[in-house]
Amino acid sequence: MSSGEAPVPPRSKRFSGEDLPDGSSTLVIRNVVVLGKRTSLRMEPEMWDALSDVAAREGHNVHDICTSIVERKPAAASLTAAIRVFLVNYYRVAATEEGHARAGHGQGSADIIAAALSMYNPPAAPAE
Repeated sequence: MSSGEAPVPPRSKRFSGEDLPDGSSTLVIRNVVVLGKRTSLRMEPEMWDALSDVAAREGHNVHDICTSIVERKPAAASLTAAIRVFLVNYYRVAATEEGHARAGHGQGSADIIAAALSMYNPPAAPAE
């Protein structure tokens, strides 16, 4: 590393929220039971919401989904990364042409990109 480069923070600190005004983290830590053992995972609230939505839609619980993921993930992949990949793949499979047509995506009647972005970064509450 050259003298002018900032060091890369440890992986555990990269998304710690140290840039947030109050120092809080944007990641949420939750416990799940995988293969009968409790483990903790740190993910964005939206990832936890998506995982819960998928589990509910498929008639499973989050623990069952995580166990299925860990049984199939590559050995080198972290569970958190494997969950994120699973969620992207789940929604990609669900995003069929028929599904898009029913939801009005790409028809000019709904701006799905703006809707998705507003979910990610909701407008700030008006100042009182």
